[in-house]
Amino acid sequence: MVTLDSYLDTELRVSLRESRTGWKIHACIYAVTMVLLIGLNILLVMATSSDFFWFPFPLFGWGIGLTFHYLFGVRWAEREIRKRQTKIKQLAEITTTD
Repeated sequence: MVTLDSYLDTELRVSLRESRTGWKIHACIYAVTMVLLIGLNILLVMATSSDFFWFPFPLFGWGIGLTFHYLFGVRWAEREIRKRQTKIKQLAEITTTD
């Protein structure tokens, strides 16, 4: 029989694994895209008379988004999941005592 505590522990592990996997995918896509954008920018600077390096704008802009994804989706995820699980436990106790 599955108890509430064992269910919540398993749900925590699964949620954390999914969070880390999502962030790793995001980071890989970011890295590949930034390499391509930097290469494109350098190629365009060499091929045209322009000397404007625009790649730092998406690099830092998307980097900020990636940082927030890490902070809220990975680093602080366990704390947020445990808060939600505490609410679930409290609701379960209220409904079983009624």
